[in-house]
Amino acid sequence: MGNRDKYRPFTGDDQTSIRLAEAPLDLVLCQLRWPTLAVLQTEEQFRSVVPELGAVLARGYPLQSETRSINYLISPEGIASNDAGTMYRWSSLDDSWHITLTRQFATLYCSRYAGFDELQARLRFLINELRGAIEIPFVDRVGVRYVNRLSEAGQTDSLSDLVKPEVLGYKGLPLAGQQAALRESINQATYTVGQAILIVRSGVMPPGQTPDPAVEAVTTESWILDLDASQEERLLFDPDRLIPRAGRLADIAYDYFKYIVTGGYIKRFSGSD
Repeated sequence: MGNRDKYRPFTGDDQTSIRLAEAPLDLVLCQLRWPTLAVLQTEEQFRSVVPELGAVLARGYPLQSETRSINYLISPEGIASNDAGTMYRWSSLDDSWHITLTRQFATLYCSRYAGFDELQARLRFLINELRGAIEIPFVDRVGVRYVNRLSEAGQTDSLSDLVKPEVLGYKGLPLAGQQAALRESINQATYTVGQAILIVRSGVMPPGQTPDPAVEAVTTESWILDLDASQEERLLFDPDRLIPRAGRLADIAYDYFKYIVTGGYIKRFSGSD
C-alpha cells in the first residue's frame, strides 16, 4: 500500500501485515457516487458522453457492453424495483477488471486482486478520464468492498479453525447427528468507525447462490465474509481527494479482516505447506 499511513481501528496494530498468496477473495470494488447532475438528467445526455469516454477507457478496458440498472427497495410490503436507466460496462481483455457507469455512480471492480497499489492506480486513471468527459463537481459517497468466499472441499467444515467463533453465527452451533444440516445463514453487523460505516455480512450460502451479481455462483456450499466500508461526505471530484478516502476505507475493511481471522486461516491461504 505504498508509504501512506496505515489506519487500524480494530486491532491497533500497524506493524503486522497479512500477505496471502492464495487469498479466497472473489470481489474487490470501489464505488464513487454523486447526486443527480444537470448534464446527465436524461438518457440522451448520458449516451452522448459514452463514445468519447469509451474511447479513452478502451486503453485498459477494450470490451464494452450495456444493460439496465435496477434499484431494489426492501420494505414491510415486500421488494419493489425500478428501472434506474442504462448501465455501461468496460472490461479488461482477461475479464478480471471492470468499470461500470450510470448517471449517478461509477464502480471499479476486479476478481483478481493484487493489492491496493494496483487498485489506486486504476482508480486514478478512471477519475481522470471521467473528469475529462463529464462535469462531476463532487461525490457524496465513497465505498470500498471486499468479498471473501470459502467454497472448496472441507473449508466450510473447518471454519472454527479459520475465523473467530463470534463471526460464525448459527454455523457455530454443533448438531447432534446427520439428520439436520444448516442450509443457509447470513449474519450482519454494522460498525461506525469515525464518520465511516462498515457493514459486515458473513454466513453460509447454499449451492447456486452468490453474494453479488459480479461473483459467479458455485455448485458447492460456501461461507462468505463480505466487508463493505463507506462514507457519505461531499468530496471534490479529484483523485488526490478521493483516493486517500478509498485507502482509508480499504484499511477499515482490511483491519477487520485481520481482526477476525486466525493463524489457521493465514496458514491455509499463505501458499506454503
